[in-house]
Amino acid sequence: MNTWQQFLRSSRAAWLKHGSLLGLSALYVWLLLALPFWLALLPGVLVGHRIGVLLPEYLHGTAFRRYRHNLQVFTLWDGMLLLFGGFKIFHASHLAHHRHLNTPEEELIPRNAPGGAVGGFWRELEMVKHFVYLADALRGRLPFVRPGRMLAGFAISVGCIALWCALGRADVVGKMLAINLVTLLVPVSLRAAVEHYSHSDDPSSTNEYRVTLPLFNLNRHVHHHEAPRCPWYRLEWRTPRPLPTSSYVTHCWRLHVRKELVRMGAPAVRGAGQGRSD
Repeated sequence: MNTWQQFLRSSRAAWLKHGSLLGLSALYVWLLLALPFWLALLPGVLVGHRIGVLLPEYLHGTAFRRYRHNLQVFTLWDGMLLLFGGFKIFHASHLAHHRHLNTPEEELIPRNAPGGAVGGFWRELEMVKHFVYLADALRGRLPFVRPGRMLAGFAISVGCIALWCALGRADVVGKMLAINLVTLLVPVSLRAAVEHYSHSDDPSSTNEYRVTLPLFNLNRHVHHHEAPRCPWYRLEWRTPRPLPTSSYVTHCWRLHVRKELVRMGAPAVRGAGQGRSD
């Protein structure tokens, strides 16, 4: 084992998470402050999406020994990114996704639940799912989504908006909200399609795929589901021939437009310690 591999297996490697999160966040703020909206939108979505890919590391408890410290970071970034506590919905849905992969229990709201049915194309978009879950959480229909952290995230978002306005940069608020919307609608939905949909006779539990821009190894998705607490820098390929980079886009087209793909159905290995709901 060489020196780099020894470092990756040490507790000090956790700073790869913290450093990446802080560095990406600093770049995100610079984009918002330095560029006009039409120039900031695309790089803002790319950077914001990768911040969103990195934050589940904290949900799975891989960054700090005490789980509450992981949740505190998650809640703080929820607020600063102007998600108004909505990331708490992602917290619940993401852990349900890991615990009940490819089973009916995976969705927070079953398709046939009263008030929970959104049909066809729209049902599968991650942005739509998020807002459906959020509405039901606010109505008390998701009792496992505790309101305390949602309120904390909401309060931080309100405070950040007040701060940006006090600094004379109210334009940043509009930029961030637009970036959030585009991120949920486009890259998050693209990733969901390529990771968890395939042809009906595919025995796999999830897909692995190549990417042009790094995604903190989340494209090594089989290993991520086998070992949710494995940090991103230790994830390995489990598929001999990962899907080509073009699949990142074409899977979404084949799923939503051509209707060729279905949800993958063979559960992966789900280990303990994936994270908690509070």
